[in-house]
Amino acid sequence: MTNKKIHDSVCELIGNTPMVRLNRICAGMASEILVKLEYMNPSGSLKDRIALEMIEQAEKEGKLKPGFTIIESSTGNTGFGLSSIGTLKGYKVRIYETMPGKAGAEKTKMMHNVGAEVRLMEPKDIEGLKERSVAGSEVELPGRQLCLEDEKAHPDKIWWARQFSNKDNVRAHHVTAREILDQANGKVDVFVQSIGTGGSLAGIAEILKKEIPNVKVIGIQPASSKELWYTGMDFPVSETKGGIISAMLKQKGLIDVLVRITDAEARAMTHRLWREEGLYCGVSSGANVHFALEEATKAGGKKTIVTLLNDHMNRYLTEERYVT
Repeated sequence: MTNKKIHDSVCELIGNTPMVRLNRICAGMASEILVKLEYMNPSGSLKDRIALEMIEQAEKEGKLKPGFTIIESSTGNTGFGLSSIGTLKGYKVRIYETMPGKAGAEKTKMMHNVGAEVRLMEPKDIEGLKERSVAGSEVELPGRQLCLEDEKAHPDKIWWARQFSNKDNVRAHHVTAREILDQANGKVDVFVQSIGTGGSLAGIAEILKKEIPNVKVIGIQPASSKELWYTGMDFPVSETKGGIISAMLKQKGLIDVLVRITDAEARAMTHRLWREEGLYCGVSSGANVHFALEEATKAGGKKTIVTLLNDHMNRYLTEERYVT
């Protein structure tokens, strides 16, 4: 984003999102929680950053050309980001939307509204489970397989964004990290972020660890996840799995703590953000602030805890669900 008074494209409005200090939620505490309002990106989520970076880098490298169709498997935010920017740039976009029941209703309609083709895939194995959180890295796998088949069948017409393994996903969030450092005046004691593909956590952590070696980085998994991650683990890699998460888990000293949260816990904090702070974010934002508050509560002395409000509440009007 530039400092121009009139912008030539909505793409120039991506990034440079504001940061807000929580007040009522942190009342009486020595430590502070700073939240970066990623839902103020044009399409309403942090995924605008990676959609623009991945598309423009693919264009520069000759992998994405006029007449191509952009494809991706997504629980919704990356799908809408790619749909918005892809159609704006003149490409056809096809998204395999991998959400159960009504949970993806808003995102599906939003993608349709901007001209994308959406193929809804409902992951049956998580229907009816008591724990209603959704691990995107797992439910997107069938959609990724279809993307792989599409790409192999039409290599001269298809560009698969591969958000789960695309290095430009991580690189886009190096910029996010530099914005955080600037806004927090270089003081970040703890950074907290939910893990979907891992791009935002890995990208921000790489820069923060370089500039502030003692910063504590916390990654969050949904409680519903079948895969229990831990730092240093050898996470499987294939044409449809691994990628950023595998590299992130192996990278020594990058992620300090991995935690899990239930759908109910994430939703409870999301409601507090709406009602107490006037921050109209989605449920993964509530998960982030839940653990940010835990850190603020137990911190000795004054600590600065930073996290992201990943997307807008307008994705959760039909059904509230913690989705990564």
